[in-house]
Amino acid sequence: MTKCSACDSENREGARFCNACGAKIEAEAETPELKLASMPAEDEGSVAPTNEDLGAGDSMFGPDAGEPEPTGEPEPPAADVPEAEGEGSPDLTDVEDEGPAEATEPEEELPAEPPKAGYLVFPDNTEQPIPPSQWLIGRTDLAKFLADPKKANEISRGHLTVFQEGDQFFVEDGTTMVQRKPSTNKTWLVRGTSRILVTGTGRTELQNDDEIDVAELVTLQFVVR
Repeated sequence: MTKCSACDSENREGARFCNACGAKIEAEAETPELKLASMPAEDEGSVAPTNEDLGAGDSMFGPDAGEPEPTGEPEPPAADVPEAEGEGSPDLTDVEDEGPAEATEPEEELPAEPPKAGYLVFPDNTEQPIPPSQWLIGRTDLAKFLADPKKANEISRGHLTVFQEGDQFFVEDGTTMVQRKPSTNKTWLVRGTSRILVTGTGRTELQNDDEIDVAELVTLQFVVR
């Protein structure tokens, strides 16, 4: 039954107007009963729940706390920021692979070459080194090599001088520190096919395998070792 709100008369269910007073009957909105969950009474000895008792979804410090809720709209793409010159990683193609640095070994110093030594080879194949000081050679040194001893006087007592200066060797037939005057029958230097006069021309440098012709009687050979 439906009661009229004006005269409280009862009318049939669903009537729109009251049969007694003719007033419009408004349907009453059904309101659902609110069911309140029964709350347990607080015990004086109860302890407030700690963060450990809260679930991951109930904690305000959960993994999603502080993050904005998605709005459903796509985020704008990030603007391309030009890379500043000189920054960033270098292009690997421009970097040469030098490989591990090789240890450089110190250069070995070559031993100094010993000074050259010059020798005079006499007709009997004996060798005498030429000293740095001037060496006077004459009749006494060469007469024993003559085929005819009578020709010994053709070799002067001081016939020629040989000596060394640095790495060079010289022969001289003239006035020297040990020779008083040039020889009478002269001295020549034979070099290959050349015949060079030594007497009176000053010092003449000796070369390996030169031959010294003394008065055309005795030949001495010069060698370097």
